[in-house]
Amino acid sequence: MIEPTTFKFYPISVPTDSELKTVNFYLLSIDNQLLLFDAGWTGDTYWEVFQQTLKNNNFSLSDLSGIILSHHHIDHCGLVNQIIDHYNIPVYAHEKAIPRLKREDQFLHHRINFFDELYRKFDCGEKGKQQVDYLTKSLEKNRDLAIKAEIFPIEQAPLDSLRVLHFPGHAPDQIGLWDQESMILFGADVLIQHISSNALVEPDEKGGRLPTLHQSVESLKSIASLPVQLIYSGHGAVIQDPQVLIKKRLERINQKGDKIISLIQKGVSTGREIAQSYYGSTYDKQFSLVMSEIIGQLDYLEMYGRVTKTIKDGVYHYSCDVSK
Repeated sequence: MIEPTTFKFYPISVPTDSELKTVNFYLLSIDNQLLLFDAGWTGDTYWEVFQQTLKNNNFSLSDLSGIILSHHHIDHCGLVNQIIDHYNIPVYAHEKAIPRLKREDQFLHHRINFFDELYRKFDCGEKGKQQVDYLTKSLEKNRDLAIKAEIFPIEQAPLDSLRVLHFPGHAPDQIGLWDQESMILFGADVLIQHISSNALVEPDEKGGRLPTLHQSVESLKSIASLPVQLIYSGHGAVIQDPQVLIKKRLERINQKGDKIISLIQKGVSTGREIAQSYYGSTYDKQFSLVMSEIIGQLDYLEMYGRVTKTIKDGVYHYSCDVSK
């Protein structure tokens, strides 16, 4: 007779002053394994809350047998190097995360070139140049953020009955963990209760642009197809009615698309013009996030034939058939 897997989890939540509200990560106890799903941000506060959670549940750092990363963003892997400095345990992530987590020079230079061309095509001018300069300077500035440990493919993680699901969109490497028995999903940033999760524009392995908003929509639809009851996210509160929230997020995506269509019909044609018309001063304050949103929407609308683009002097110009 096969014994059922013994699975327990222990949330770790650190409040933040940002719109994220909290940064959440999780201890997973699976039979004789104690795994950490995500690793918060860097800093003493995160380390202390992590240590206290271990202690409160009668664990110690030496009990950890592995770290699983949902995706490569720094607020999900901040404590990895500090943990590895104490105990050399394996780290697991999606294969697309590895060059990002390791901060491989070739990949990062390839990514900078991608954004340099992207922002020129979307008419971003000086703001685009400033963002590319920022990315270039971060090559050296953030070199010490590279994960020191060997990173193994997520398929090798000792997860037993937990199923790994790929949720691209917010990040190309984002994964979640699904427990069929409890109908609980550890969803990282694919769905957050209080804010929409940004579909962040990124290059693929060949230098092309990933259809990030389309990927986000498909990821949400894949969650909607599951009998999920609770989602433990990377930020904010536990999601207790996922189906309703998914419907709300999908409706909001369509509403944004309709507003962009209306701007184009009024003669606003380049990515920068659309972004400034839609977001106003937020374009300057949160340039990279705003352009990710607009580019994702324009690609999504083009995919479904709602807009078309032409290129003039190296810049995309968008139009749409007013009869549609």
